[in-house]
Amino acid sequence: MKTMPVFAVIGHPNEGKSSVVATLVENDQIRISPRPGETVESRTYPVSIDGQNVIAFVDTPGFQNPLQTLGWMRKFEGPESALLSSFLAQFADDPGMAHECELLRPVWDGAGIIYVLDASRPLRQVDKAEMEILRLTGRPRMAILNCKTGEEEFLEEWKAELRKHFNMVRTFNAVSATFAERMRLLESLRALEQDWEDALGRVVDVFARDWRRRNAECAALVCDFLRRVLSMVETARLPEPERKAEIEAQLAKRLEDGIRTEEVRLHEQVCLQFRHDRRSFALPEQSVLRQDLFSRTTWTVFGLSRSKLVAAAVATGGAAGAALDLATLGHSLGLFAAIGGTAAGLTALFQGERLVRGKVLGLDIGQRRVQVGPLDTVQWIFVLLDRFLMHYWYVIHWSHALRDQDLQPIAAADGGKLGLTSTWNREARKLCAEFFKAVGAGDASASMTIEAELRRFLEEELERMSRL
Repeated sequence: MKTMPVFAVIGHPNEGKSSVVATLVENDQIRISPRPGETVESRTYPVSIDGQNVIAFVDTPGFQNPLQTLGWMRKFEGPESALLSSFLAQFADDPGMAHECELLRPVWDGAGIIYVLDASRPLRQVDKAEMEILRLTGRPRMAILNCKTGEEEFLEEWKAELRKHFNMVRTFNAVSATFAERMRLLESLRALEQDWEDALGRVVDVFARDWRRRNAECAALVCDFLRRVLSMVETARLPEPERKAEIEAQLAKRLEDGIRTEEVRLHEQVCLQFRHDRRSFALPEQSVLRQDLFSRTTWTVFGLSRSKLVAAAVATGGAAGAALDLATLGHSLGLFAAIGGTAAGLTALFQGERLVRGKVLGLDIGQRRVQVGPLDTVQWIFVLLDRFLMHYWYVIHWSHALRDQDLQPIAAADGGKLGLTSTWNREARKLCAEFFKAVGAGDASASMTIEAELRRFLEEELERMSRL
């Protein structure tokens, strides 16, 4: 075995081999097609962490002539160690056996075997031939049951046959596999061959450390995002007092656009952390994240209960007047409904609703300026965090094998709310409120101290979510 573990992913055409490879190496650019025979050459995909390749998977063509191949192998009279080299030499120039040569070459070169099959269909004679071919190679091998349609009628029949030919049999759906399921698969590979235990043990450890690093980076990214957004302001000169409302509306629009831009940037950075091309990642059609941040739908879905928000504000002695605002929260949401959602945005909030600060600043030279911002209600930090957490959930559960498919939405919590922060305990909500208050007050020292604690909490929360 080479220093870096290598596994050839082998199977019948259109059984999910490329999907398994795409998921394991986190590469959403690997070609996946519902048409059989799209992969015609073997291609190696290494997994690189911190600039070092730690494991590789070989995407191979599907079997084309397993019965003929098995017949030749059974007639072979040379030593077992020469079986593969003799086969490859004899059929090197035979176009009818090109796929068999391509898929067996990495095995001859020392790769372990991962055999992928669709267990939602009946077992066939050619499947048994493929299994026997792989057994005759003598290489350590695992079989992966990939029920593409979700049907499991033939699952037990497959398992019984596979146990005759493989060291290990596992069920693994590449399209829906979570991080925890991928880690369990890697642990299983470790048990295939004693000589590989140390190398694959290091791979598992590196994968786990890298995942924790990603979560820590995401926690730092969202804290940085919150610090910027919660302190954002827009100002402009007020030439005439009667134009105050007009200028406030213009500034509110600029503030909205600035916050939207920051959120899009955050979401793109999270995608990159988990090796997703932003163009390949898509939210489900029904996801509330498709709604604008300032829409009534967003605030209705992510809005925490009034009692929990008031408790968070009171726990910190009030957050920028938040307790007063929360007492009229129901009326504020009603205002969103009356005005029509996104189009109103922050502009609507100047009608006595203090979700954002708007004030006139007097200057020494006799001029006046209008300032909009910073955000003036503690609820903002929960809405922003909820949208981040939901986006993170979608990203880590968006398989690199997905092509033009949507995930199911996260199940709604009690009362029809989707806000994940509504499930946090009082201490966690208090921490968020304290951070909101410190940033809004411009207290850099306090906000840095609280941010460090918030970041540690979010790291733990992301780690917990990724293990679900």
